[in-house]
Parts: sequence; C-alpha cells; structure tokens
Amino acid sequence: KLVEKGVLTAGEAQELKTETREKVKAELAAGTSSGIPAWVQNTKIKGDLRTRYQYKHEKADNDYSKDTHIGRIRMRLGLESKINNKLFAGIGLATNSGGDPRSTNVSFGDKSGGHSSKMEVRLDYAYAKYMPQPWLTLVGGKMNLGDVLWEPTDLIWDTDITPEGAVVGINKNIGDKTTVFINTGALFSTADTSTNADPVMMFLVQPGAKYKFNDKLSLKSAVALYNLGNVKGTAYPTDSWYKSSNTKNDDKWRYDYRMINPAVELGIAEPFKALGSNVEKLKLFGEYVENLAVSKKNTGFSCGFQFGNDKVEKWGDWQFKYTYAMLEKDAVLDSLPDSDRYSGKTGMRSHEGALTYGLGKNTSLGFDVYRSWNIVSTSRQAPETLVQIDWNMKF
Repeated sequence: KLVEKGVLTAGEAQELKTETREKVKAELAAGTSSGIPAWVQNTKIKGDLRTRYQYKHEKADNDYSKDTHIGRIRMRLGLESKINNKLFAGIGLATNSGGDPRSTNVSFGDKSGGHSSKMEVRLDYAYAKYMPQPWLTLVGGKMNLGDVLWEPTDLIWDTDITPEGAVVGINKNIGDKTTVFINTGALFSTADTSTNADPVMMFLVQPGAKYKFNDKLSLKSAVALYNLGNVKGTAYPTDSWYKSSNTKNDDKWRYDYRMINPAVELGIAEPFKALGSNVEKLKLFGEYVENLAVSKKNTGFSCGFQFGNDKVEKWGDWQFKYTYAMLEKDAVLDSLPDSDRYSGKTGMRSHEGALTYGLGKNTSLGFDVYRSWNIVSTSRQAPETLVQIDWNMKF
C-alpha cells in the first residue's frame, strides 16, 4: 500500500520486508518474540526415522555357515528446552529391544512378540546442562555421548550408548588458531544393591586440543584415560544383547579395565582441488587403546579416512568412510564397542566401508558393509560379513 501511494519505492519496500523477517528470526532465536509464548521459543524438537535391510553371513567350524535377512526400524524423538540463559534440559525417546544399551533398532517380527506386535519405546536420555561460563559446561543425568567425550571412531564406544553420571567439560579458545578442551567425569556402569559389592564405576579424563593451521587444514587430538574399578569379580550381564568376549572366571570378569586412549583427526578442505575435483572435505583419523590392568591381549587400534561432503543435507551430497579396527580380547570392556562390528565383541579385526548419498533435504540412503574375523583362535577365524542398507529421514 505504501508503494502504491508513492511513500516507498519497490526496492525500499523489499528491503524493509527483509529486515523485518531477519528481526523476527533473531527474536525467536533469542526467545524474546512477543507474539509466541516463551516456552515455545525456548524449546526445540528434533527427531529421525530409519528403515533398514540387514544381511549377515556367518561362518564357523566345519564350514558351517548361516545367512540371516532381517528388516529393522529406528525412531528417535528429542526435546531440548532452555530453562534460562545458563541452564538447559534434554529428554529423548527411542525405539529399543530388550533394553540393549548399544542399539535403538527394533526388528520386524521380533521373536519377543512377532506377528506385527507393538514395538517398545524407551527413555534414551534425560539430562541437565549448566553453563555458568561460555567455556565451562556441567552435565548430569543420562547423557548423549557427545557431551561426555570426543571420539573420531567407534573403537571403544558404540555411538548409541547414552552414559549415566556427571561430567565437566572445558572448551576454551587460545588465540585465533588453537582451542583446548578437557572432559572429565564419573559414570555408573552397574549399581546392583542386592549384594555388598561396590558399583562398577568409570572415571575418565580426556584433555585435548584443536589447531587450525589455515582455512583448509586443521588437526584435533586428545588422550583419554579411563579407570573402570570393581569390574574384576563382577558377574557378566545375563541379557540377550550381551556378547561375552573378555577373559572370565566362571561367569565373572577376570580383570579391571584401566585404559589409555590417544586419538587424532586431520581435516583437509578441498583436498583434490588441484586435480579438478570438487570433493569438499577429507578426514584422516586414528585411535589406539591399551588396558594397563592386563599384561597381554590388551591393545587395540582403529584408523581410516572419510571424504566427500562435510554433511549430507540435500540431493547429490555424498560421503564415504573406511575404517579398519582391531581389538584384542581384553583391550576394552566388552559391553562398550560398536555392536555392528562382529556383534560388539572384542578379540576381533574388521574392515568397514560406508557410503551415504543424499536423496533430498533431510533424507539420505546409506550402505554399510563390515567384514570381520576372530583373532583369539588361529584355527577358528569365524569370518562374518554384515551388510546394511538404510533409508534415513530427519526433522
């Protein structure tokens, strides 16, 4: 109307509309909009859905082999609310089968019900996050793994694990190129009050740093120290998801686990530009772990690379990752590693190749292949091939 009356030009009107939109966005982000309730502005909801086809080929003694074809689905729904300028709370729900801490998958026709029975949804995480200073974060509750520590691979930790306890994180810039950080905390593993035994606790500290050489090259590294006390003599879990592979006495762990875990990641932007390739990002990464509480069969490592788009967000984006991993029998506690890599067992070596391709905004197709072997026995390698095809959707 103002343009029609000659008060504003068309260009001025467009500029005013753009400024208004940006102002509304800023008010919503800051939670100061007068037109929407504050709790709505301060609360974010996110989620994802994944459907999966999975094929597994296993080979054991006397050339016995087994092929398994299954369909799976995963649903996760999360909510994070800003209580005030320094305090946040997060709650998440996810599908789950049998309380497995290393998986949010449920299988079609699962043997616990079958016949299209209803599937379980459980509490995935629930935590409070307090930031008294921009560089200091205190987190307590059942937390996302990324709030506990940094890890470039899943050598030690399955990424579906949501640890329980409390952690303190420090992340501070030192000049324009260097960021130092330290994560430290105490996590509960078991809290069985039916006996006089003390609970199995994990105490960890992880100092590290990230250095940015220039706009195209950066290096991130850290050393984590874990102390899992009271494991020795504790009974193994009897749950169906648990795959025993550590050394044991009867049905109890033989050793404690005091692990040292250095890790490194090198990031290179546009690594092949000189060759005419438009690959956006290349990462080279590696980890090593050693259980200092054991004198033999106590080490492991992973190494690999990832290249393609930094994030797969739209049609045509893609990313490929290759990882080689090896864990000796007592390198880590066997309830922690990636459950897809040789069923989460230790005493194995494995190759993994994963390709993700963007199908559109917030949806992608993933192909993941594992080829793994047993390294405990030289006469029984029991090779396993696992193939996963995923359709991912997120909002």
